This record gives sequence, C-alpha cells and structure tokens, in this order.
Amino acid sequence: MTPVTTSPARDRAPAPAATGLEIRNLEITYPAAPARRRGAPATGPVRAVDGVSLTVGRGEVVALLGPSGCGKSSLLRAVAGLEDLAGGEICWDGDDVVSLPVHRRGFGLMFQDGQLFPFRDVAGNVAYGLTGLPRARRRARVEEMLTLVGLSGYAGREITTLSGGQAQRVALARALAPRPRLLLLDEPLSALDRAMREQLAVDLRRILADQGTTALYVTHDHAEAATVADRVGVMDAGHLLAIGPMHELRRHPGSAQVASFLGVESA
Repeated sequence: MTPVTTSPARDRAPAPAATGLEIRNLEITYPAAPARRRGAPATGPVRAVDGVSLTVGRGEVVALLGPSGCGKSSLLRAVAGLEDLAGGEICWDGDDVVSLPVHRRGFGLMFQDGQLFPFRDVAGNVAYGLTGLPRARRRARVEEMLTLVGLSGYAGREITTLSGGQAQRVALARALAPRPRLLLLDEPLSALDRAMREQLAVDLRRILADQGTTALYVTHDHAEAATVADRVGVMDAGHLLAIGPMHELRRHPGSAQVASFLGVESA
C-alpha cells in the first residue's frame, strides 16, 4: 500500500533506477504589491509555494490538485523555468536544472488554451519543435502524433476550423512530438465542457501511458486528476498537504483539511 503523507508532505520516489524530477524545499515568493487606491494599504510579499518537496519518477504521471491560488501552477511554472525561485532545488536525474533556460531543460509545455499558432495549419503546429529533423522524418513524426491523438487526416486543417477538443489534441501532439523528458500540463482541459473533458482525460491517460511519458499535471478537478494521474498531490496555501494514489487519499486523507477538500470523511 502506498503511504499517504500529511503536511508538510515529503514525497518518495517510486522507482530507484530512474530518478526523474526531484523538487526539494521549493519556495516561490511574489513581491509586495502597491496599494490599488489612495489610502489603501499595500500588500506584503506573497509566498506562493512554501517548502514543497516532490518527486516524479520516470514514466509516472503526478497531478497537483488544489483550489485557485494554492500554488500548483506557480510550482509547475518554476519547473518549466518561468518563475524565479526564492529557495530550493529542481533536479532531473540528479542534475540541477534551475540555472538552465526554458529551451534547454528538455521539458514540454501544454496550457489551458493550447496556444496554437493560427497562421500555421495543424501539421505546421505539430512540427513546430521538430525543426532539427530532416523533412521526411519530420513529416512522419507529425503523422505519428496526429494518429496517436486521434486526428489522422487533419494535417492540412486550419486551426480556426477546429473544435476546442480538437485544438487541445493538436496542442498535446505538438508537446509530445519532440519527445520531451518531462511534460508539464497546466489545466489543459479546464476550458472544455464536462463531457469533452471526461473523454479527453481518458484519452490523455492512454496516450501518456502509451508513450511512457513522465508528466506533472495541474488541475482543480478531482475526477480529472484521478483519471489521468498515478498519484495526486493536494496543495493549499503554498503547501503540499498529502500525496498518493487518489483511492488511497480518499480512504486515508490524513488530515481534516485534505478530507474536506476531497469531500470525504476525516479519518
């Protein structure tokens, strides 16, 4: 049985042979904000992530679950290289990546809106990160990715003609095409309707497993996290409160706070 930890959670790597992602005592602080109107007090610095430690083993999918403002997206952006750290370490296979710029980390990114290029067709979007490959291999990889995400035959389609679900499938194909060593997904399904979100969550789980992709997945949706991830970390106010398989968290939440968030009875 996988142990469930409580605040402050200290995670354990699931596989000793391949470390994957290691986050140690991560801290992210946003500076004080000026008063919005005359006479109003200025707000002090905000600790968005407060001493979080987390591992994601090779081939594992870990979801960070929590309400808006809990720090989950800030943590993911820090792993990507898009946030400055106030403290802590981020390592891949034991090597520090904090000093590396975004494009040298070898991590893929997928966001809520997909951020596709409207002036490129579907194939052009998927091929965006494959510029170093010969043309024939690039074309073959694009077709492979489109087949994987269920969009075979869509290569020449314009982005503006796609539905929301189709656009996110293209975004996923683009993120996976360069074979990233880690895929970072920030609320990738939250803009879709419930039925589409549920179907894409199932498909996403299958695709990530098929590719053996290591992924860190941010969401506020309990069912989505349970469907996509091997383990789920519950965050609030910058802290990692608990982490484990969702069925274990529901059975043994470890604290009243986690139980309340998951909607289960406290042990």
